[in-house]
Amino acid sequence: MTAISNMPQISKKKTGNKNHYTFSQTPIMSTYLIYLGVGEFEFLSSKLGKVLVRIVTTKGNKSKGKLALDLTKKFLRYYETYFGIKYPLPKLDMIAVPDFAAGAMENWGAITFRETILLYDSKTSSTKTKQYIAEVISHELAHQWFGNLVTMKWWNDLWLNESFATYMATKIVDAFYPQWDLWDQFLESSMGAAMALDGLKTSHPIDVKVRKPSEIREIFDSISYDKGGCILRMLEYYVGSKNFKNGLHSYLTKYKYKNAAGQDLWNSIGKTSKKPVQSMMNSWIKQIGFPLVNVEKKNSKLVLTQKRFLLEEDKKHQKGLWQIPITVGTKNPPTKLMIKKTESFSLQKQIIPVVNSSKKSFFRIRYDEELLSSLKPLVENNTLNNIDRWNLQNDLFTICVSGNENISKYLDFTDAYHQEKNYLSSANVANNLNFLYLISFHETFVDDIKQYAYDYFRNLFDRLGWDAKKNEKHTDTLLRGTVILVLGKLEDQEILDEAERRFDAHVKNKKIIKPDLSEVVFSLAAWNGNEQTFEKLIKLYRKASTQEVKLRVLGAICYFKDEKLLFKTLKFILTNEVRSQNLALPIIRIAGNPYGKKIMWPWLKKNWRLLNQKFGHGNPIANRIVASISLFANDTMQKEIKNFFKKNPTPGTEMTLAQTLERIRIHSRFLKHLKTQFQ
Repeated sequence: MTAISNMPQISKKKTGNKNHYTFSQTPIMSTYLIYLGVGEFEFLSSKLGKVLVRIVTTKGNKSKGKLALDLTKKFLRYYETYFGIKYPLPKLDMIAVPDFAAGAMENWGAITFRETILLYDSKTSSTKTKQYIAEVISHELAHQWFGNLVTMKWWNDLWLNESFATYMATKIVDAFYPQWDLWDQFLESSMGAAMALDGLKTSHPIDVKVRKPSEIREIFDSISYDKGGCILRMLEYYVGSKNFKNGLHSYLTKYKYKNAAGQDLWNSIGKTSKKPVQSMMNSWIKQIGFPLVNVEKKNSKLVLTQKRFLLEEDKKHQKGLWQIPITVGTKNPPTKLMIKKTESFSLQKQIIPVVNSSKKSFFRIRYDEELLSSLKPLVENNTLNNIDRWNLQNDLFTICVSGNENISKYLDFTDAYHQEKNYLSSANVANNLNFLYLISFHETFVDDIKQYAYDYFRNLFDRLGWDAKKNEKHTDTLLRGTVILVLGKLEDQEILDEAERRFDAHVKNKKIIKPDLSEVVFSLAAWNGNEQTFEKLIKLYRKASTQEVKLRVLGAICYFKDEKLLFKTLKFILTNEVRSQNLALPIIRIAGNPYGKKIMWPWLKKNWRLLNQKFGHGNPIANRIVASISLFANDTMQKEIKNFFKKNPTPGTEMTLAQTLERIRIHSRFLKHLKTQFQ
């Protein structure tokens, strides 16, 4: 057995049948960053200058740490250069933990990760896993400065830690792997998640008051991570990259080994940029929500009016005024700070009337009819850049979900995207159409939406195919799996037959399925499968050599159509064969399976106490499971859901429950709106 802590070991003495370890004294640091681990470890070691870097694994897994070691050294050096401050400890351990509820934890000098987020097997790991490992390593390394070297004064500034780590992780990984198009993925995933949560009345400000320990867990959410990261991206564009970087250096240097508040950072960046950073940032972090900007063309001017964007509107929650960095045009237009509710911008003839080109600022846009019609052909012929093409339909779809536009307008507009080859728009239109299909799955009008979705997905598949092409784009590899899976669920017989053929060849003849496609093939085998298929998949789960492969099978057994087989899956996940850290995945998958809608709520009620025992109070898994209720519930169930959690209190999920109930109302109202349009 070996012991590991934040600092290097000084000595090890045997006292009877015990070993006594002594470690070097740490610098001044917060207690939440202290780490002590004991186990039978293997080490993969290297040095970066004088810093000892080690990948720490359980026995037999050391060889899977090579990628992580390489990435850690590259990223650590880059952070030192970017911040202008050396990593301050003599060693850095990256520790793969078999059972770990969180994804990773930034303990100073001894960072812990789930095995699936640190260990990479070139034979069985997917492209998505490789990217995710890089992103999480970069995120945790950013914390060694933001959070560890300088720590927030109180939990209301948690976002300073998490949003900086989110933003910097993307920036640094993109510097090494520009071919991954990470900033495009950031917009689709991080900005998409942030706006989805912050469009709720039950969201919270970035800078949020924390009064008791259970509230701390609740703010580890998309507001603190993703919205904060988006606001920092906006700030860097506003002040300029050089001023942003110099401001960070000044802040970290002044407050190292101390506590600081958000205002200290704005003062540093404001001083270097000579811009009103503090007042602008306070308008984004002190108040809840974000703006919807209505854009109207009046003669040679664009008139912009801001109000709070809400997916469920009411007058009580519509207050809000933001200081918004605004651009008009697409060719490096100047930035103006919009500080009033309504402002006008001159529009010269040669300027394309796109507001917020490249989505640098955090708001949604609603163009008037004339402007939106004029922009549609510019999407079709790719005159607009890929982010602007994505943003136009993304905002339009969300406005439809809020009930302020008919979905027919969105579907007509997306005609312009049928020849789209860029990942960002392709993925977002695909996600939106899949959402429409699933929400209307049991409705009489579903065939109309199904056909439209099928035509779009089939067009994507004709470009991507089943197998990777030589030197294809990284994002094409990521998109392929989604396209094939959704086509299968749209009952494309050719896709289902090919998935079955590959599954049978894998099971009978041990023919290897490429890691990027194995979960898709397993999932479609389940979608079209029976009890024999279930047993074959369970056998694959038990034989899997890594947790990553086990998780693929675990996700796949949630796609059966037969309720009896879904119940078997739910029974299986409560056995000791499934780690408690992985409980949320199958529950969320079955909640999102249209054939699992009827069974999930009775099953959750019956097993809630057992689930609580498995993951324990304060575990983030509880919030994920509570949030999944919005995938199957409708507005007639609100009272029952509320009463259940009143009788079965789960501390740390109160805010998530309120948000879940709001999402249920939004989805139910949207579905009613769809019925009036299609029937």
